[in-house]
Amino acid sequence: MSEKEQPSDVGLKNDDELSPRERRAKYRSNQNYFSEETSELVRYIGFGLIAASFGLLSTSTDFSNAVKASSSDTLIWSILFGFATILFDYLQMLFGLWSNTNAAINTSGEYKLRRLGKTIRLFQDTFFYTKQAMVLVGVTLLILSIVRAVGV
Repeated sequence: MSEKEQPSDVGLKNDDELSPRERRAKYRSNQNYFSEETSELVRYIGFGLIAASFGLLSTSTDFSNAVKASSSDTLIWSILFGFATILFDYLQMLFGLWSNTNAAINTSGEYKLRRLGKTIRLFQDTFFYTKQAMVLVGVTLLILSIVRAVGV
């Protein structure tokens, strides 16, 4: 497995020292890096939400019993948001594949997105941002469940 490409600093040059083409390449590279990292992190957190919430619901320790007593419904919602996060992550990848395939087979259109490809791309972008919201809500619910049990 190769090491991930880090954000571009283009030799630590100031933006004013870069040509517009270099600046665009720098920021595109950074955009790709942070998008990939965000997606990976959201995926892990989605799985973590499911595991942590399910663990609290299925064990019988003093702490988990306190959490269940005050917030079992909230934990179930946290699990559902974890599943939704993973579903939207998958859908984003699937629609990305379809969108790029649409452009790659468009030989008469110079490999640009057709109308269908642009619509698919819109869904892909929507799924990207929706999964961010899903994971934030799920984490908030899990934290709220724990805070209620602790009595903070």
